[in-house]
Order: sequence, then C-alpha cells, then structure tokens
Amino acid sequence: MTLDVAAGTQLRFSEYLTDLSTAPESGASLIETWFPARELSQLIAKDRRVRDPAYAAHRWWARRPPALLRALLLATALPPGITEQEFWSRYASEDHHLAGLAVYDPFMGGGSTLVEAQRLGASVMGSDVDPMSVRIVQSELTPVNGRQLRGYGDQLLNYLRTQLSWLYPTDPDAQPLHYFSIAEVECTSCSETGPLYRNLVLVRDPKKLGSVVRDHALTVFCPVCWKLHHLDSSDRKVIDCCGKRFKITNGTYSAGAFHCPSCGHASTHRELRTGVARRRVIAVEETQVNGRRRLRMPNKADAANELEAAQQWEVQRDFLPRPEGEIRATRSDERPRSYGITSYEELFTPRQLLVLGHAFRWIRNNVREEKLRRALELAISNCLATNNKLCGYATDYGRLSALFSVRGYSLPVLTVELNPLHDTAGRGTVAACVERVAKSDTKHVRRHIWDVQAGKPVPNTFSFDRGEGRSWVGLKNATSASDDGSISKIDVAVFDPPYFDFIAYDELSEFHRAWFGELELAGDPLLPKSDDPVQSFGTQLGISLSEMVNRARGSKPFAFTYHSSNPDAWKAVGLALDNAQLAVTQLWPVRSDGHMGHHSNPGNCEWDVVVVCRPRVGTVRQEISHSADSWVSEMKPLNVNEADIRNFNFAIQMAQPRFAKAL
Repeated sequence: MTLDVAAGTQLRFSEYLTDLSTAPESGASLIETWFPARELSQLIAKDRRVRDPAYAAHRWWARRPPALLRALLLATALPPGITEQEFWSRYASEDHHLAGLAVYDPFMGGGSTLVEAQRLGASVMGSDVDPMSVRIVQSELTPVNGRQLRGYGDQLLNYLRTQLSWLYPTDPDAQPLHYFSIAEVECTSCSETGPLYRNLVLVRDPKKLGSVVRDHALTVFCPVCWKLHHLDSSDRKVIDCCGKRFKITNGTYSAGAFHCPSCGHASTHRELRTGVARRRVIAVEETQVNGRRRLRMPNKADAANELEAAQQWEVQRDFLPRPEGEIRATRSDERPRSYGITSYEELFTPRQLLVLGHAFRWIRNNVREEKLRRALELAISNCLATNNKLCGYATDYGRLSALFSVRGYSLPVLTVELNPLHDTAGRGTVAACVERVAKSDTKHVRRHIWDVQAGKPVPNTFSFDRGEGRSWVGLKNATSASDDGSISKIDVAVFDPPYFDFIAYDELSEFHRAWFGELELAGDPLLPKSDDPVQSFGTQLGISLSEMVNRARGSKPFAFTYHSSNPDAWKAVGLALDNAQLAVTQLWPVRSDGHMGHHSNPGNCEWDVVVVCRPRVGTVRQEISHSADSWVSEMKPLNVNEADIRNFNFAIQMAQPRFAKAL
C-alpha cells in the first residue's frame, strides 16, 4: 500500500525521492548545541488536555506529544546560533520553516511527526508495517472536506435508523443509551451458575465537575431479584431486599477471581471463559426528553429484542461485512483468548455486528469518491472501540470506557453496550465518530506556546495550512530496503522507534484491521526476540538506521525519542548505533508521558531521552558532560521518579563511549 497522498495518485517510494532531488543541502543543527527541554516539558504538560482535531479522528496507542515533535523538527533543521527568542518565535509562527526539506519517519505509527512536519511546510514521507497506521496517517495528511463528510454521515445514519432502529426500542419520553450487563458463569468446582460482579453499584453522582447530573446519589442492584434501588445518599453501606441485607461494596469477584456463592471455590477468567459466558442485562440507562438520564430494569421487550438480534445476525452474517479471522494463539498478551474469546467476531454482540456490518456495507455501496469512502470507514473503525463486549463504565462520571483505554484487552466486570444510533448523547456513537473525522479538516488548532518574557506557557490558536510539500506514506518493513536503496534524499529524520519493553500495538490494531481483511503486516514488527533480545533488537534497529544514513542528504543529524529503565534496552540502542556507524552528538531529557493515567506506577518512565546522532565519519570524540543528577536538578520543579533516574543513567552510559561532536 503506497500512496502519494497530496496528489491522490499511486507513486513508488523511489520515484517520490527522485522528485525531491533538487532540495537544498542541509547544514549543522541547533539541536546539537541547544534545546529548551525544561520549557518544552512544561509546554507538553499544558497541552495534555488540548485535543488537536488532526489526531482525534482515530485512536493510535503510542503518540508522542505534538509539541515535542514540532520542537524537535525545528531544532534539527535550524542552524546553530539561533537565540531562544528566535526559536520560540518560529515555534509560534505559522510560517513554513521547513519548506524545501524532506522529513522521514520509518516508524510513523499515528503520524504525529509527519503532520507536524507538514504544518511546517516540509515534504513528508513515512512508513509502517501496520496497514491501520497507513489508513490513519493518510487521513491526517489529506483530510476530507468536513461539510461533505457530514452530509454522507447524515445519509448513513438515516439509513441505519430506518433499517435498525428496532434494535434499540424507544419510549415516547426516553431513548436507551447504555445497557449494563454482568456475566453468569459456571463454577469450575460445583458447576453451579452464578453472577459475577465486583459490587452492587451501577451509577453514582458524586457531584464532580463534568459528571452526569442524576436524580439520585446512588443506584445499586439486588443480586437475587435484580431490582434497582435508587438511593439518595452515597454513604449508604447496605440495602435490604428479598428478606436479606446486602453490603453494597461486596461482590462475587475480588482479588482477580470469582468466588462461587455456593461452594466458595475461586476461579479465574481463563477457567470460567468469562468472555463467552452468557450475560444478563441488569439495567438500561435512558436519556429523557428533559435532558436527564434515568436507569430502569430491563423488560420483556428488551429480552425479545436481544433474541431477535441474534436470529437476524445468523441470517445476515454471510451478506454483511464482519470481522475476519481467529485471534492469534501466539501473542505477547494472552488476552482476550484467556477469556475464552478466540475470534474477532466473538468480541461483538449481535446488535453491534448488525449495526457495524450495515454501516460498512452502506459506505462501500454508496460512497464513490475514494477519499470520502475511506474517511467514513475510518469513522466506523473508530466506533469499534466503543461498540464491543469489552467496554466498561466510568461509574462516577457516567461515561462509557472504551476498549484500549488502558492499552490492552481489559475485561470489565460490569460491561456496557452503547446504543450507537443515539443522536444526542453517548461516547463513541456513529454520529460522534463521523464528527471527529469531519473536524480533522480544520486549520485552527488551539495549543500552547512559550512566552519567553513571562517564562511560562500561554494559550495560542494556530491557523495551520499544509504548504506546498508533497506527502508519501506506505506499508514497509523498517528493516527492509526501499524500492531503490541507492537514492539518498532525506534531509531530516525525527522518529520514535518501538520500545524494547514493548506493548505489541499490532495486536491491538488487529482488532480494527479484522474488519478490513488486513490481518497481515508488511513485515515483522521491530521487537526483541526471546532467545537474544539485545542482539536481535539492536540488529533490527541498526538496519533501519543504516538505511536512513544511506538516504541522507547533507549533514543534518537524526533525532529520536526513547525511554526505558531496563539496561538491556539501552544496550540494544547502543548496538544499533554501532551497526549503523552513528555517533551520539547530544542527549536531552523531556517529560512526555506525565499524562499516563491508568498506566502510571512507580516503574513507568514519564521522561523520554532525545538521542541526537550523526555518522561517525566527520565527528571527533568528546567527553560527555551530562549526568542524571544534573538533569534532575535542571528540570526542577518538575518531578523525576526513580524509574526515570535509572532511564537517564542508562541513556548516558550508552552514549558515553559514542559521544562526539561534528567537525
């Protein structure tokens, strides 16, 4: 899959590079002498809750902060001697400071480097082994007209509601939004079937900013008769029902296991095959005409509707698009197979399969223009994460928790099925996902810039356009040669290689690719092999770096971000640099992952180390002056945890014997 996304015509990588053969020579680089790491770290923190529409169209799991990439691109392309004021002036400017330069990212992932480079006026090229990455980046670099996409989105929703509104029966005064359910599992010891639940709480109104305003402080359920109890105090500890008293905080699932109410035996999800167990709908959350939400018990019509949906899916499944393929047994993360789920189709309810299948079929049959068709397909692909069996619920906020909120196939004890056809509420409805793609064509982006005089970040609205540079993105194994490896036409390379202590993002993206029939990658992901992880990872990364060296034009250095508190990871990076005959000319610490949320724990790294490197030929050895202690001191008052102090030390140890400066 290769595409000249600017012109909309197919183009070989070598032909693209040949077209850039007249670009000017590169020179020395600012990033080897100065970089505003501390100020940029504060800027990144301020941008943490700012949504850039270009990146909101579809989830990607490993984005570096756009502010970091914009700064790295500028500092790599600018010559030494630029003052702090001049640098930040250019950072805040909408001018095309990289016009005439070619920027390359061989691990483009979600495409942030390429988008930021395009906004700076560069010609951009990127590749990845993952077809989903290519789809997402194509959309980011050449977004469709939002007005046209909204028009098609309206037609799609009208069709879906005409054909499938019966799936979500609506009362005159209320429309279903969420269906709450729990698994009913069979004890592996006594074979009794019982409900699996962590506690009795369904929703709560803690009066938090941004949470749903409710008529009651707490809604809980009885685990015997399933009656809902609407409580006016969130301090209640027990409920009385069915002649018994139940502690609200008690459940049958705790410490990672189901405890059978009959015999007390503890069983894991793997033993219970919880992911394919029968589920009981215990409550339906509705939106009312007055704007308030309410919870009700499911009725006979709801049960009949579920049965009808299952029957209709069996009739229609061979005529509708659906997720293809088995979930690989050889995985770095055994989930969701450990839940008993072995195929991608099993991750969806019949209702969800009907809606998603009809949506994809309508798009492919009715949207002729390729760009608009791909944009609508991307919207429905993003909708998958909020319309599957593994969605949970943020109890205190009243929001659905999408799959991959914690970068993995988590199995919530209380699962929530969304009504994707809801028109006014709901996280991840068809309407909301179409709108996210439609908004990505905006030029106006609210982000922060650095005020040198005030010494702090201040809000700013950019009006980006994409300049005259060309764009190429395609499927490619980073460790394989390009169409013509002898052509060397790269001015700037800024990238974020896979991490040694990796999360296998290809296993996550496969969830989306299954709907497109694109389960195969363009090559093996760059991951350490178990028999010799340092050697295997370093060799593969070194091949990729060598190819960039062979394509380089001029004398600009490369810059990449990396972090790990594992010494083997940094040993592998050093091996890769040696294999590519590269010297390290600078290191910079930047706090880029302070927003990790669920992922944060004492072992997580929140700081990247920017590694700047260039070919050893033309450099002279020099002593490194960096130390972890000096970095920690320089970055105050920003916090550096113990994992990152190890990260810093290992990075400096790696660079020590390879440190040099350009002649």
